[in-house]
Amino acid sequence: MSEDELVEIAVEVDGEAAEAVVELFNRYNGGDWIEDSVAGEASGGGAVVETTGYDDFGGPAASELSMTVKTYLKPGPRGRGIQRQIEEGLWHLRLLYPMPEPVARTVKEEDWAHAWKEHYKPLRIGRRVLLTPAWEEPEALPGDVVVRLEPGMAFGTGLHPTTRLCVAALEKWVRPGDAFLDIGTGSGVLAIAAAKLGAARAWATDIDPLAIRVAKENALLNKITLERDGLFIEQGSVPEGLAGGFQVIAANILAEVLIGLFECAYDNVPLDEPLAPGGHMILSGILEEKAELVLAAAANHGLTEIERRQEGDWVALVVRSEDAD
Repeated sequence: MSEDELVEIAVEVDGEAAEAVVELFNRYNGGDWIEDSVAGEASGGGAVVETTGYDDFGGPAASELSMTVKTYLKPGPRGRGIQRQIEEGLWHLRLLYPMPEPVARTVKEEDWAHAWKEHYKPLRIGRRVLLTPAWEEPEALPGDVVVRLEPGMAFGTGLHPTTRLCVAALEKWVRPGDAFLDIGTGSGVLAIAAAKLGAARAWATDIDPLAIRVAKENALLNKITLERDGLFIEQGSVPEGLAGGFQVIAANILAEVLIGLFECAYDNVPLDEPLAPGGHMILSGILEEKAELVLAAAANHGLTEIERRQEGDWVALVVRSEDAD
């Protein structure tokens, strides 16, 4: 295999199994290769999720039963070692979930890197948020909030259902002058959208240094800066020393991670500590069957569900903290 080729590993799964496969791919190959389009959605890290569950306009189709999760490996000893780990992990997952054996094939890196862009087009979310790739010139309407993204091969484009649900919720709950916190920012799409929706301060964190670089590049692409727009991007998770500092917090991750953040499994700071009294938290990346588990974790911290948004199997929850006495 030449250096300009990649090994693509693909497996067809249903919604619940897809999450497990994405976690497996990200564990062994996170942060290297990802694509995202109306017909192919990314989950973050080193996995690609392609689904037939969207119509020609990027909205949910009547059913979303099958999807294909892919990851891409570079040639060489390291790539072969990762491939063996992934194949072993998939063997164990097949004991739990019905899925066929993975399919491996060789693809040209240059062809793959450009092909996914053909399917990535501007998409309207909510009433006035327009997500668009940097190379497109969308037909924006008066009052539209245009968010440009150049994710490259590192993070999603914002077209995944979980991101769409979050952006639509931001449009409703972010008010001019609010302070906004995005935990697990990825490409920075939510923080950038919040700043453009009028947040006076937008703080974005991610544990992946590559995410921080990509988010900063996308912020500059949108002409959003710390000095003028109050956007701050740093590596990390739930920030310390900012208790009660944000009227709106978003965390678009996975159900298990959200629960762990509430329980301080990864940090000393619980997920809700930065939330202001009476503030709203948008929790996403949640499969429908795990929504109640996340709500239970939130309820343990005095948060009450006030809104639920759903697209296919994916759910976004909006919970509210109690007002100050």
